[in-house]
Amino acid sequence: MTTTEPVTFYDQHPFDWAPAGDSTEMKSVVSPLLAEFIDRLDANSLVLDIGCGPGRVLGFLARKGIRCIGLDRSRVSLGLAIQRYNRPGVVADNLHLPFSEGAADAVVSDGVIHHTEDPLAAFTENFRTLRPGGQMYLAVYKPSGRYPALYRFPGGFIRWALNRAWARPLVTLLFQVPYFLVHFVRSKGKRTWAGARNLFYDYFVTPRVAFLPRQLVEEWCAQQQGRIVQYAENRGQNVHSFIVAREPAGKPGRLNRTDGKTLTDLERKNA
Repeated sequence: MTTTEPVTFYDQHPFDWAPAGDSTEMKSVVSPLLAEFIDRLDANSLVLDIGCGPGRVLGFLARKGIRCIGLDRSRVSLGLAIQRYNRPGVVADNLHLPFSEGAADAVVSDGVIHHTEDPLAAFTENFRTLRPGGQMYLAVYKPSGRYPALYRFPGGFIRWALNRAWARPLVTLLFQVPYFLVHFVRSKGKRTWAGARNLFYDYFVTPRVAFLPRQLVEEWCAQQQGRIVQYAENRGQNVHSFIVAREPAGKPGRLNRTDGKTLTDLERKNA
């Protein structure tokens, strides 16, 4: 496991709130479309879980015996994933992946690129690693629904208050405790304080969020020789989901970059 910047937001607040489990559990933890995507993968597929965090998806891939590599910007999050599931991983930026073009049979980007400085560049870089004929699962925040408004307020106040020592107890009392109680009841007692806190920070405090409409993702796919083969609006949820296939015909430009490490090298180094 290599290293990058000293500390990230997700080093301090890993998105670690639900353990990976069997296929029944999977459908209650990830989106139905992602669960279907994982169930359809061939055992010989090589999957990149880009932005894997502590391994929520990586664990399901590992349990199914699928070759997979996790990547995350957070050393802490990735360390948890490697420790738990004994799969190789690399710390790197979503915008500069250390993988050669067309190296992967499948790519998972589950709620990641909307946290990057440049979502289009992140999508392009993720898609570059996918082989012609391969498929990518992509989930991004949608511009509709309640979350965009909640991120601005009360999210704006929460982020302001957490930067001031005197105001932090107010955040705990007025926002985190009610948030925990709601999740505790909904989960029938399964949600822990630590798990709810991780969700709370990802939801309200994460410093960078983009809300990406379906039409924009469709335009990105067309630019990269991609084709949306499945779409899920996920009514009542904050993200919408896409399965994107990379067309057999290549495209010049960034997609022809081949300066990354081979996956065999990464697997050997991180095994």
